[in-house]
Amino acid sequence: MFSKIVFWVMRIREYILSILMAVGLLMAAPSLYAQVADSSVVAADSISVPVDTAVLPMATGYDWITYRGKADITDTGGTRTCNFYMVNRTDSILYLNIHAYGVEVMRAVFTPDSVKYVNKLTQEYYLGTYAPINRYLPFAVDFQTVQAIFNGQTERLPQGQKLSFEYLAFQPVDSTSSFFTGFVFKELNRVIEVRGKIKVIRLDVPGVTTIRVPEKFERITL
Repeated sequence: MFSKIVFWVMRIREYILSILMAVGLLMAAPSLYAQVADSSVVAADSISVPVDTAVLPMATGYDWITYRGKADITDTGGTRTCNFYMVNRTDSILYLNIHAYGVEVMRAVFTPDSVKYVNKLTQEYYLGTYAPINRYLPFAVDFQTVQAIFNGQTERLPQGQKLSFEYLAFQPVDSTSSFFTGFVFKELNRVIEVRGKIKVIRLDVPGVTTIRVPEKFERITL
């Protein structure tokens, strides 16, 4: 167990950059289909977003959404598995907590104007705009993009190519709508894949959206 924790400590920055890379690469997504009857894989220079047309329409119109999940993130450095908790107040704030092997890896809060990130393992934090983060990514990331990814709002993702992004295993959240419980993202050139499952989906139930930064933590300058 100790060796696993050390592994996370040693590779934490690479891990976070992998997540941000995955988010940034989704900026390449085009105006995606709301429903696609044919779920076959398309050419490598286009987008595949299979959606099961037999299920209820995706939930919309909520003010809050929260859920928990598990994700495997694979890149050239290998595969890392994590658990996460997400809280989103629509168009306002998104909170993300990531942990593994019973140890918190990171917390982050995204707003339209800022990003706050706290790492208890390395005792570091970042507080600032999206601009410095975007210098590490091949595409610009903003709040709307982050929110669209976690909420499955494919119509809000900008245009691009060489991505495959799928929302899977929809389940009803009420009598008129559903929400995905699985997702797979692949960036075909850089060999980055994020494969995850979510559960305990709650609509219009507020959750935690704040982070406290201990005084002894060191500020990250990007």
